[in-house]
Amino acid sequence: MMRNLINLGEEGGRSGRLMDVARQKTPPETVIQNGTLFNAFTGEFLPGQSLWISDGRIAYAGPDTDYLRDEGTSVIDAEGMTLLPGLIDSHTHILMRSGLEEFIRYVLPGGTTTVVTELIEFASFVGMLGIEPLVRAMKNQPLRFYYTLPPLCALTPAQENPAPDNAAYLPYLLEQDCLGVGEIYWSNLFLEGRQGIRVQELAQMALRLGKRVEGHTAGAPVKSLQAYAGFGFSSDHEPITATEALERLRLGFWVLIRQGSIRKELTEIAGLFREKLDFRRMALCTDAVDPQELLEEGYLDGSLRSALKLGIPPAQAYQMVTINVAEHFGLDSKLGSLSPGKAADVVLIPSPEEYDPRRILINGRTVFAEGKTLVEPRPVEFPDSLFSTIDISGYQLEEPRKTGRLRAMELVNRLVTREKTIDFGNPEEADGVLYCVALDRTGGRQSFTGFLQGFGLKQGACGTTSCWDTVDMICVGADMASIRTVIERLREIGGGAVFAVGETVVAECPLPLCGVVSLAPLKTLAGQMRNLDEALRNAGARWEKPVLTLDTLTTASIPHLRITHEGYVRLRDRKILPLGD
Repeated sequence: MMRNLINLGEEGGRSGRLMDVARQKTPPETVIQNGTLFNAFTGEFLPGQSLWISDGRIAYAGPDTDYLRDEGTSVIDAEGMTLLPGLIDSHTHILMRSGLEEFIRYVLPGGTTTVVTELIEFASFVGMLGIEPLVRAMKNQPLRFYYTLPPLCALTPAQENPAPDNAAYLPYLLEQDCLGVGEIYWSNLFLEGRQGIRVQELAQMALRLGKRVEGHTAGAPVKSLQAYAGFGFSSDHEPITATEALERLRLGFWVLIRQGSIRKELTEIAGLFREKLDFRRMALCTDAVDPQELLEEGYLDGSLRSALKLGIPPAQAYQMVTINVAEHFGLDSKLGSLSPGKAADVVLIPSPEEYDPRRILINGRTVFAEGKTLVEPRPVEFPDSLFSTIDISGYQLEEPRKTGRLRAMELVNRLVTREKTIDFGNPEEADGVLYCVALDRTGGRQSFTGFLQGFGLKQGACGTTSCWDTVDMICVGADMASIRTVIERLREIGGGAVFAVGETVVAECPLPLCGVVSLAPLKTLAGQMRNLDEALRNAGARWEKPVLTLDTLTTASIPHLRITHEGYVRLRDRKILPLGD
């Protein structure tokens, strides 16, 4: 109670100073004048406006006028440029192979000042031991971070073994920086038994505490979607068409349009903005950006530029990355607008139509100007235990014979699979069928070897340890000798992605931090992934970002047939299936 009273006293003193600045009794610390201010509430672009800033917050946002000034007052002439609130990413995964410090270095110059991320990457393998180090690492960084807790939904109960008891989530749910629980797959919510009960109780716990529970409704039929909304889920980042987006808007969801490395939905959904609808429950998110795209296209700033190019009106585009996100998460008393009392996160751009940040302020401090970043990330360290998560000693592989009729996964596109029976007696039907190994990489020793068709690889094998929602590593190859080379190399480098032909390692990308994150500079990491992708394409791999295709073979979030070390898993009924019927 005493701590709360002290905090209230500090906050009251800060608010009092803001009032004194606005009433011209106290000089502001910083003044930005002669700008065109974007009013996030009305969608107006108002010329001839000023911001007066004190204690990292806005005291005055309105027409240029006289203000008190002393030797400590810094004045920025906006020269008619447009003033925007700092961008807010509404849903992402910050550890898309790159480390936290590199993420901050490359995201900040694009004008994203606040990031809402889910913390699943380490937790999928080590449970709660992977959450606390990342929460600590995000604190006191030049970029503002909020987080949602990973529900750790998986295909089978065995794959959810890293998930803690729900009581372990409570201390985090009570923290201000925790906004709730991350994406709970709709099909997992409705599962019978322990899997369904666990996530239902976790969601109810968060809702009772006034926190958000984020949605994931890919492929949900109408009645399931209605039931899901009624349970209390507040958002969904899975609509891939304008029809699906509108359906969810009508149910009261906050619709988060993805435009990142996993999927790009803006082109399909942009036409919806020609309709006479209220889009204040529409937001833009990245859902993760990989190192190559981060370097070449930017982060949320790249998504925003795509929205503008597709003809989404600037006012609505900027609302989708500022006030709409803040209102969704109940942060609008702090963020999302350039208005009195809010954090002085300001992005100066040439005009509403040209998103090209020239100056960025966070909490009233200039962090980017004249093409240079003026702050550095706080260095972070992770415990040694997160660098020793590849435990496959004593593993054994099954090598099924390619005879008779056997079950396989067939790629429909780079993410979606379907169940198929292959007659290996028919050369045409068996063309392009690869071995697909799922191996428990956390010490369980168990493995399953199935088949994958449609990946396109003509020789060698590729393996990855950054698989979604699983404790497994996945290796796909034309022959078992190459697969064994890949597995051994992944063990040696502590995880990552490897392509080998026979006993020769052709290309690799080491990810030693929990087998999912690199310690290398972003440009080095992007080069490693680029070389790996190119080697796989030269060997016949069909899909853009082929390693991502392998990463997703284990997730319960994408239909229809998946794979684990227990066997194939059919998503619609979660039945574990063998090679043969």
